[in-house]
Amino acid sequence: MTSRPVLRRWIAAGCALAAVLSTALTASLVRRPAGEAAGNPAIAGAGPDGPVGPVERACDGVPLRPSDDLQRIIDAHAPGTAYCFSAGTYRLVEPLRPKSGDALIGRAGAVVSGSKVLTGWRRGDRGWSTTGFLPAAPGTHGECRAGMPLCGATEDIFADKQRLTRVSSPADVIGGTFHADYATNTITIGDDPAQHLLEQAVAPSLVRTTADDVTLANLVFEQAANEAQTAAVESRQVTPQQAGSGWHILHNEVRLNHGAGLGIADGAVVSGNFVHDQGQLGVGAWGTGSVVDGNEISSNGVAGYSPDWEAGGVKSWLTDGQSVTHNYVHDNAGPGLWSDGGNIRTRYAANRISGNWGAGIQYEISYDATIEDNEITGNGRRPKGWAWDAGIQIQSSGGTGRIEITGNVVRGNANAITLIDSGGRAGEAPAPHGPHIVRNVSVHDNRITLTDGQLTGAVQDIGDPAIYRDRNNRFEKNTYRLASRTAAYFAWNDTELDWAGWRAQGQDAGSTVTRTR
Repeated sequence: MTSRPVLRRWIAAGCALAAVLSTALTASLVRRPAGEAAGNPAIAGAGPDGPVGPVERACDGVPLRPSDDLQRIIDAHAPGTAYCFSAGTYRLVEPLRPKSGDALIGRAGAVVSGSKVLTGWRRGDRGWSTTGFLPAAPGTHGECRAGMPLCGATEDIFADKQRLTRVSSPADVIGGTFHADYATNTITIGDDPAQHLLEQAVAPSLVRTTADDVTLANLVFEQAANEAQTAAVESRQVTPQQAGSGWHILHNEVRLNHGAGLGIADGAVVSGNFVHDQGQLGVGAWGTGSVVDGNEISSNGVAGYSPDWEAGGVKSWLTDGQSVTHNYVHDNAGPGLWSDGGNIRTRYAANRISGNWGAGIQYEISYDATIEDNEITGNGRRPKGWAWDAGIQIQSSGGTGRIEITGNVVRGNANAITLIDSGGRAGEAPAPHGPHIVRNVSVHDNRITLTDGQLTGAVQDIGDPAIYRDRNNRFEKNTYRLASRTAAYFAWNDTELDWAGWRAQGQDAGSTVTRTR
């Protein structure tokens, strides 16, 4: 993974910025070697080891100002041009479409916004109202969780950069909420708008193109009205299915967009970004060889999409060789890191994953993976019971070679490390590398803390005990801290077991256990 194809274009265009970004990219990728934290109960250094979000950076390219027609300027230049965004807010109604090799670089204070300012407020019986920028009808894409039926409506309202809560009727408007009447294009809020900045999300994305080798750095991307499963910064296209490769997304803040924050594909490098407070998902990924390294990904999923459908931190689909390392992934309304559908050769390493509603790492209907040296704590904050919402959850997945889970610290989650064969999903698409069965899972040399009501082990609900007998699934050489040796913290052969019963099943040879009380 290098930036040389992009840098050659910049040099040819006379852009001295190339060397600066090359240095930043190299620094973001040269990190602790794999396995460095193994055996350390604190996982020293898990998570980013440098700043996230925009940083001071030189830029030598085509200067841009907020008053400029950005797309017209991009269209007038050759591919491989660098653009330098001066400080200020760049309000878009349509996404920018850079060309192959283009670089969009922000100076301090450069904000790319998908919102328009709301003015002309008038006091009424139900609060304050004004004419908005609404379409004829709200969007409906996506599955909403209970009590949040309007999650598909993308035109969010912000007061001083704080997202207001959408309500379904003007009669329900109180402080901190809004109602959007699409038939009359009217926005009603419950707080006095005087002396406050009120904005409505309008643009369907902020950057959207399938061009290759695009670089985005040092910018704030905010307040797009993008629907679920589409990103504010998007390199993918569903119909016809295609994507831009080799994107470099470095040290941006991506915030307050409605659907996903970032959409990446083959060879993308996402490093040093602060991705937070999207309505649906922080990062969505397809393709081969992407790197998600050294980011903070937090508080995504706030629009009310169901986590069982798609919401949370990072979700990957049909990836090969994806590397997700040194990230701090926390407090997302869904799983923290989620591979769902045909993923293979995934590496989750040296991440700090905490406080997510669902599983810390959810590896679902996928194949070979390495999950190592992560600190995984306090996940499963909205537990569904049984063995769900574990710190590490292997769900209808198994290695054509191996799924290796090693060197992790797992504590305080709804469950610890669980292997789940549920729903009879062996033939579910996409299945590019064979059936989805829990096999060849090796769980070793982890530090696991279990308290009352938590489980580690394997379970099934399909009436087939092969997960226990014929699939080479093993726990060994782990270190456990248990509140009691006689409590049932382990699951095997459709039975919940204490430490002695678990060992009698042939599990955790060479492992040790201590009591926490």
